[in-house]
Amino acid sequence: MGAWGTGPLDNDAAGDLLDELGEARPEDLPDLLGSKFACVIGVEGGLDSWETEQALAGVALVAYRLAAQRGYPLELDEDLEPIRFEVSEELRHQAERTVRRALMPEDNEWYHLWTLSNGIDKAQAELEPYLRILST
Repeated sequence: MGAWGTGPLDNDAAGDLLDELGEARPEDLPDLLGSKFACVIGVEGGLDSWETEQALAGVALVAYRLAAQRGYPLELDEDLEPIRFEVSEELRHQAERTVRRALMPEDNEWYHLWTLSNGIDKAQAELEPYLRILST
């Protein structure tokens, strides 16, 4: 893992995703995020760590934008703030399903790697605020 922390934005895969999203047209962002989420919720077989890390970074972005839409923005995040789009109910639901699947240990390289490094509890705790936003 190219990670420097347990948060969904604390790794190389997240940085690559944010770069990709930053270069995309705003109207293309929901579809790009949906394709990242599909790599986790629609995959047959095991979950790849890189794809899961990218999807979880997308989850953080969707939760960040959704909180702002609802009028209770999260603490300013310089990486997420410039990437703006409207979060649809469908995208919210996909993001929620993505984080829930990522937290399941079965056939999950991301989960396994965090378990091996004794960081799974911290990684799960980092995802909880995003999951709360997406679940309401």
